[in-house]
Amino acid sequence: MSSVELDHDKYSAYLNQHLVAADAGVQAFSAAADTWADTEWEATFRQLHDELEDSHTKLKELIERLGYEISTVRNIVSGVAAVAGRLNPLNITRNKDGLMTQAEFDALAAAVRGQQMMWETLKVLSEIDDRLDADDCQAMIERCEDQRGRVLEANAATAKARFTVQPGK
Repeated sequence: MSSVELDHDKYSAYLNQHLVAADAGVQAFSAAADTWADTEWEATFRQLHDELEDSHTKLKELIERLGYEISTVRNIVSGVAAVAGRLNPLNITRNKDGLMTQAEFDALAAAVRGQQMMWETLKVLSEIDDRLDADDCQAMIERCEDQRGRVLEANAATAKARFTVQPGK
């Protein structure tokens, strides 16, 4: 491929950082599905949770396939993220019509965008790392765009209810 040499310490650390973020993202989408339980948006967030869980698995497998170790610090942080995700610090009350709900939407969209940027970076690195497949990276980029679009759709469909006075409330 290229005579450029990868810095495996930075590369491995970068992927492990994204794996920690992916752990938190999976928990955040599970919490969002709970927030939107018994509404038309529950299925959307459950599906997004499942897709993020699949992406998390793909990233973990990629790290292992590249010959890097899964960070032990990551495992500790992952446990903390799992507990925090169940508590849903972005929307503790799990209400659907407040500022915490908007913060939750903002964080969900940012999480998917962060994942997308990782795949965009990996696509660029595929030019010097023949262990990566640019087409696979592009497919993940497109998947992230679709996921973010669904988060934005749910946000747009529910934003007016969050930021307007509702008669009888």
